[in-house]
Amino acid sequence: MENELYHYGVLGMKWGVRRTPAQLAKANGKAKRKSEDNAKKSDMKKAVKSRRTLSDADLKKRIERIKMEKQLKDLTAEEISPGKKFVSEVLSSSGKKVATALVTGAVLYGTKAALTNQFDIKELAGYMTPKPKNK
Repeated sequence: MENELYHYGVLGMKWGVRRTPAQLAKANGKAKRKSEDNAKKSDMKKAVKSRRTLSDADLKKRIERIKMEKQLKDLTAEEISPGKKFVSEVLSSSGKKVATALVTGAVLYGTKAALTNQFDIKELAGYMTPKPKNK
């Protein structure tokens, strides 16, 4: 009884029948979105290739569509940008502080090591780490 292996398989699956990639995508919930994206991409590629044969009206419609999509992208980027701007400022200011502390510590220790002709990596690390301020 201890050495027995039980396998019940997938419900509804027939022996010897494999699922197609489309069936697997459908089971994962990616089929519709991916096919829609591929259809849009192929339409755009066809439009680029056949742009010389388009009528003026069709060409104008496509240009207007592209302009509207770009405007929508710009407008949504403006809504998102305050958060991105804040995060960028915080990261850059903290990065500047860290870089300043590292460079200052390295220069101070480098000067001390040059004057005393002694180098200790642990002491260098102590110079480069920020010291907490006691208030």
